[in-house]
Amino acid sequence: MKRFGIQVMGIATALLVASCGAKNPITSKIAEQCGLGCPGDTVSGVTIKGVAEGNAAISGVASVDAFFASVVNFQTTADNVSAGIEAQIDGIRADFGMKADADVSAELKAQIAANIDGSISIESQPAKCAVDASATISAQAKCEGKVEPPKAMVECSGGCEVDASADVKCDASADLKCEFTGPTVDCQGTCEGTCEAKLDVAASCSGTCKGTCSGNCSATTDAAGTQCNGTCDGMCKGSCEAKADASAKCMGTCNGSCKVTNPSGGCKGAAHAECSAKANAMVMCEGKCDGDVTPPKASAECDASAKAEANINVQCTPPTLKVSYKLKAGASVDVMAQAKFEAGLTSLFKVRLPALLQASARAKFVARAGEDLTASATTAVKASIDGAVNGDISVKAAFGLGCAATELPKVKDALSTSSERLTMDLMTTGDVSKACGM
Repeated sequence: MKRFGIQVMGIATALLVASCGAKNPITSKIAEQCGLGCPGDTVSGVTIKGVAEGNAAISGVASVDAFFASVVNFQTTADNVSAGIEAQIDGIRADFGMKADADVSAELKAQIAANIDGSISIESQPAKCAVDASATISAQAKCEGKVEPPKAMVECSGGCEVDASADVKCDASADLKCEFTGPTVDCQGTCEGTCEAKLDVAASCSGTCKGTCSGNCSATTDAAGTQCNGTCDGMCKGSCEAKADASAKCMGTCNGSCKVTNPSGGCKGAAHAECSAKANAMVMCEGKCDGDVTPPKASAECDASAKAEANINVQCTPPTLKVSYKLKAGASVDVMAQAKFEAGLTSLFKVRLPALLQASARAKFVARAGEDLTASATTAVKASIDGAVNGDISVKAAFGLGCAATELPKVKDALSTSSERLTMDLMTTGDVSKACGM
């Protein structure tokens, strides 16, 4: 009797799976009476939507529907990022008095050439992006049907944020990097800001000499003119304070940001600390990762959705820009037009361009999620569905997985529109950056 029951269950399952999307009146009636339906079917007077319409509840199986949820999440996020980029592009058109359909980069080049003497000089620190390791683990746990995420770490290809303390350590595959911020820091690493070094022996100074100068000093602090506090064209003894970029070594007091690698005293008192992966190594991370993330091994569909969620939910900070330029002068210059141009330029470098570069940095991660989801739909997730349908599952689950199987070919189409829009916006952002001289 038991064996007969299993055979009946198998036949019913096969009929229900086969009925999904088909117009067989017998199997459709069975599905309707059971309250079951696939996207495109009408159940109780309501037509069920598919993944392209934003419905992720396709199969009723948590791990498989988590994949479809990532597809829907990708569409929403990609469209939001694109909308943000397009809003800034439209803002640039308005700021510079361009037509609504103007080629922004070409028009920007023309206006810069007409108003700027020479070229625009831009020093920039790029946007920084980070993936939250704990959020990735939580997404994977939810996919696997676990209420509480396990205490686990992800593999990170870049740097992993860690607690700044005296006893913080990294494993052999990573360097410990600490960032201390001023106003003044006794720095034994690289300094961004100004570095003031003591000069017990007279030496040349490219910045401000505070002490005695063997040559001419541009400013002094005493009536006799012996105490220098300015530029010195000779040798300086006392201290030298000079501007420093992010790569400049500072063996004195740093007024700004001091970065030290593998300090003997750890990172106690640091504003930021991270374990930075060496060469092509991966570092285990439970904080925020600024590179590619590989979650712990899971089922095929959960692995796909966790990786996608990591890239979709990445957070990026805007870049910093230091801009210098010289406006053209002369009788032929239209002062009013030039003033309007400079107002547009100020908005471009203070608001528009930083927002564009921040959005484009995030867009690259989001685009990668779309590529991974497309590949996973036709490989790992399909194989997982096929294996589950042939396994020991309920009729309802088998029917739902049949629905999922018919939706998988539509995933590529669901992703392509948002992906193509995002790609075009990334290209436009790149063109605007080049037009500005970056």
